[in-house]
Amino acid sequence: MTAQRARPPEPGQNVLRPEAVKYAVLEQAASHEESVTDWRTRMIGRSIGPAADRAIRRGHAIISAAARIIYRSGGDDFTMRKVADEAGLSLRALYQHFSGKDDLLVALFEESQAVFARLIERHAARYADPLDRLGAALYFATDPRQHTDRDYNAALTRYVMRASVTAAEQVGHARRPVIEVLTRLISEAMQAGQLEPGDPEADAASISLAYASYQFSTYLGNSIGAGLPANDRLIRFWLQGMGAHLPAGWEERLRITDDEALTYRRESERAAGTAVSRPPATGRSRSGPPARRVPAGGGEPARASAAGRCGSPWDR
Repeated sequence: MTAQRARPPEPGQNVLRPEAVKYAVLEQAASHEESVTDWRTRMIGRSIGPAADRAIRRGHAIISAAARIIYRSGGDDFTMRKVADEAGLSLRALYQHFSGKDDLLVALFEESQAVFARLIERHAARYADPLDRLGAALYFATDPRQHTDRDYNAALTRYVMRASVTAAEQVGHARRPVIEVLTRLISEAMQAGQLEPGDPEADAASISLAYASYQFSTYLGNSIGAGLPANDRLIRFWLQGMGAHLPAGWEERLRITDDEALTYRRESERAAGTAVSRPPATGRSRSGPPARRVPAGGGEPARASAAGRCGSPWDR
């Protein structure tokens, strides 16, 4: 039976046009909730010119220091004192920039989502077909090979779970870059008649809800009561739920090679400030002396397993 293409949008229907869904991390995020500001805005305050630039550079250095500590320890020994030492600052100077652990970790999550959105968008741009672009973005997002270290992601996931209750608006604000990218890709596929007409942002939100649950189950333990689906089955479920007709084997051309995954992973680690060279792992805790305070593009560091770690490091 020949698959039929989805109907084009009806005139006047609430469908965002691709040209109206521009990807701009800061501008789009700020437009979502004006009462919630990103860490750059909070840090700059009333500073202008060189003073503002220095504040942003200092903020990036502090966030990178926090990321390195979490990367080395899985978040088990994360304190503001350790961040200050890692960043080469006094504790008082650190508190002049961030009010506490939660404020700093929100900023770290904001940066991770902005980087993630840029990588998703760049990977999707390799494909000419709108549905292929959307599929490639979803495969990229659900493929753990090119993400940063598993224990690092588990630590951030634990924090995000807690912050989703205590600081829901800030977490939602941080997620906006990824939502904006998905919204644009869905809109383009709708405009091409490859998805049923609808509200692209609502569909992006639906995907994000399922993706968040998938990530929680992947990194913190499966509490669903059934085995987690493979990512290709999950992606087919998402796309077919939006009216896509996918032939058998469609996803084969979207799969990422091991070399590509490693390249993306190293780029993610460099952007997070965690790509530092360390001695081979010994099977013990990864905590140790502060990392060198220089950007490092070194080789893939050996990792020690931290399977079985439990409890939230942010509660201490």
